[in-house]
Amino acid sequence: MKSRKEILKKKLIEVIKSNIKDDIVAELMKKYDEEVIPLEDPDEPEEVSPSGCREEFKEFLEKSIEDSIRIEGDSISFGIGDESKLGLGEELDKETTDCLKIISTILNGISGEYVLVTSRMTGKLEGRTGEAELWTKEGYDKVALMRGWDPNKKIWGFSNFQGISDFWDVELDIDKYMDKLIKEFK
Repeated sequence: MKSRKEILKKKLIEVIKSNIKDDIVAELMKKYDEEVIPLEDPDEPEEVSPSGCREEFKEFLEKSIEDSIRIEGDSISFGIGDESKLGLGEELDKETTDCLKIISTILNGISGEYVLVTSRMTGKLEGRTGEAELWTKEGYDKVALMRGWDPNKKIWGFSNFQGISDFWDVELDIDKYMDKLIKEFK
């Protein structure tokens, strides 16, 4: 027979996996919609634009919270975002998708000026997605006229972007979850 403590731990994990996870993801996606998507270039192929990557990022957040929940003794911990999949760890996860790389680049910032070169411009597959890749402005300028490309093509909207340093900061009302836990436990 399970003890009250074991039952409480199980209920707590359920609350974290559903309510807390959903609230954290909702707040982060609100920030994403307000602080990232408005800056995207309307000429970007949807497959590599922040709005086109939105659902994949949301799924990534949900899974990373669920996968990181730990209860040890009397402490509970969970993380938001897998650092290796976002390219923040020592090595980039081999399974990291282009969307997550783009989002990570935006959230962490990028120095320098870049131009988005699309497959429509070159007539061939570009980048890992086949749709587009970023070139340095200097590299683009060297070949633009020879290839008949616009020498005044605008710079990628996230060039020299400082990133969003407080993106991961989320405020939670713990009392709300404790009240829910107490009601469910009764």
